[in-house]
Amino acid sequence: MLGEIRGEVRFKEPLGFHTSLRIGGAADIFVIPQDSDDIRHALLFAHREQLPLAVIGGGNNLLVGDRGVRGVVLKLEGCLGRAEFHGEEAVAGAGASLSALIREAAVLNLGGLEPLVGIPATIGGALAMNAGTPDGTIGDVVSAAYFLYPDGTLGEFKPNAGFTYHAFHVPAGAVLVGCRLRLTRRPFADIQRDIKQRLKHKKATQPLALASAGCVWKNPPGEPASRLIEKVGLKGKRINGAEVSAKHANFIVNRGGAGAADVQALMDLTRERVHAHFGITLEPEIRIIGE
Repeated sequence: MLGEIRGEVRFKEPLGFHTSLRIGGAADIFVIPQDSDDIRHALLFAHREQLPLAVIGGGNNLLVGDRGVRGVVLKLEGCLGRAEFHGEEAVAGAGASLSALIREAAVLNLGGLEPLVGIPATIGGALAMNAGTPDGTIGDVVSAAYFLYPDGTLGEFKPNAGFTYHAFHVPAGAVLVGCRLRLTRRPFADIQRDIKQRLKHKKATQPLALASAGCVWKNPPGEPASRLIEKVGLKGKRINGAEVSAKHANFIVNRGGAGAADVQALMDLTRERVHAHFGITLEPEIRIIGE
């Protein structure tokens, strides 16, 4: 079935080239599908061969183990990358760029996605983590999600109860291929002003110039994770090339040569220190795959 894939199939592909942290060992089988038929072939192959399958988008919220990922890794960024607008709705493929979708919607005087400005993600990745800010998440505007199941059939899911804080419960074994979004009419000038303000704030408060996977921890009730990490003295803490950002303590940045083990060591230290001081167990916001 791999021979039927029209996109790219690579073996022992280093995943550090495909993550924003620039970290990660090799995938046994790495598939960059050209279309939904390729996705179906990859799914059926993994199912038939009883191989684990991991799906990634732009690799922006991802930590890949230094020893790589067994089985099949399916990269959707660039595949299913179209978005279409119908009145006040958008239908977007899982590989579409979130930032591009926000810009395209703004030109059509369509808002509702402004809380997601500056989040580097594909639509599929944004859905998987229910990307958002305190002002709103993508789950607030999703009316339907579309999946391919392991047997290759297409399913639709009404996600009203499927979203939780920074998580979307994908049906077991299925691959998210797109969604339908409810947008709202809003003057272009207002949307642009909102976008500029949000980007300015992110540039001032986040280490955007360095390799990272975004926020590492979910915010617990009460104080933000970044403030708890600061209070236990870990802001700027470094293990080899991995560092708890001195600009935003909920980011771990790769200053060069960091491995997944270094990032994991910082995460373990952070979790232990915060729990010891505050009795709070931090939960990862980033996704961790591989060995």
